[in-house]
Amino acid sequence: MKALVVEDNINLARSIAATLREAAFNIDVADDGKKALHILEQGGYDLLVLDLGLPELDGISLLRKLRHQQNTIPVLIISARDSLDQRIHGLEVGADDYLCKPFSLEEVAARARALVRRAKHFGGETLQCGRLEFFPDAMELRLDGKPMLLHRRELEVMEYLLINQNRLVNKDQIIDRLSTSDESVSYAAVETYISRIRKKIGYDFGLKTVRGLGYYLESKDQEPQNSSGQTYE
Repeated sequence: MKALVVEDNINLARSIAATLREAAFNIDVADDGKKALHILEQGGYDLLVLDLGLPELDGISLLRKLRHQQNTIPVLIISARDSLDQRIHGLEVGADDYLCKPFSLEEVAARARALVRRAKHFGGETLQCGRLEFFPDAMELRLDGKPMLLHRRELEVMEYLLINQNRLVNKDQIIDRLSTSDESVSYAAVETYISRIRKKIGYDFGLKTVRGLGYYLESKDQEPQNSSGQTYE
């Protein structure tokens, strides 16, 4: 899961970013509205945490521009504007949730996870594909109920592929998903992550390479297993 925190109070932005990283988000931070709009136009984010009192372009104007562009990213407003009219206005302009300052960082993380779950239409708390089950909050992949040892980047790739089951995903989309302002990802790195994932999972779980285009994860129903957890031949 990848989120952009837009907050001009540097200390608060750092605190929110640290809390959301602990909640398994990849985080970028912007300190003004224009910069945030430019970043968001590149795509690849699952959540926007938005202050309203921003320099260059205020939060409400930024939100209006996003919705005018048909950008449906979930938006959590965090603001000191705490009157009922201001909260209603924020929601009517297009925010998905509104949190008044001061707030607890734990509540920010909880609301952030809830908004992403709702946006991704998770049926429950997990993503499933055959014998694989992914737990987004814990960033954990299980095979037949047993946790697998995958690198953080490999887990992020798997999460993205599972969210986009039965859709073609190209390498640029994966790079957008993984890259942050502090750390970029190359095509070669994506290929390495995919290769390692296949080796670690160790069986054909439906991930196909479409030459020149990208990857396609075909959703699979749960294969029948015997009492020892092995798939019947």
